[in-house]
Amino acid sequence: MIRDMNFFSPYQGQKKEQKNKNIYVYSLAGFLSVVIVGSLAWNSTNIILLNRKIKNYNEKLEQEDIKEKIAKWDDISRKDDILDRYNNELSKIVGSLKTREIVTTELLDKLSSTLPTEVTFNSINITNTEISIQAVSTSRVAVGEIEHNLKRLDNIQDVYIGGISGDEIYTFDIKCVLKDVE
Repeated sequence: MIRDMNFFSPYQGQKKEQKNKNIYVYSLAGFLSVVIVGSLAWNSTNIILLNRKIKNYNEKLEQEDIKEKIAKWDDISRKDDILDRYNNELSKIVGSLKTREIVTTELLDKLSSTLPTEVTFNSINITNTEISIQAVSTSRVAVGEIEHNLKRLDNIQDVYIGGISGDEIYTFDIKCVLKDVE
């Protein structure tokens, strides 16, 4: 039995492989084309629909009653901004007023802690910048002691004792300059 030999069979397989390769390339190109055209159609449709919505909203905004409401809202918004700024400034003022309380129990406690037993206060006058005290003492040493004690307080900048008068009971004035605490 004689068998025929086909010398072209290797070439025929290559042709078949080329044909399969072309099918894959054309299928991929077709799929990508469908995806590109589909996304173009989808995006174009969305753009058209969104443009219609924008046109509708713009038409609604052009209506007189809507324009009046927008103008009223702008006015209210402007007034609200002004009131917010006003409120913020008032809050700052109130805060600074609270910190500038002059006569506090702490200040009075500090003043009384400096007082020697021989000294009594007749009157105390406190302002924003100074404290004026009229006092009586039974000794000159106690007058010097109260001056020394007042100078050691942290919120007093300067102390001045003026007009000591008397022989056994000394009356005198004390002026204390307060430190500027902000």
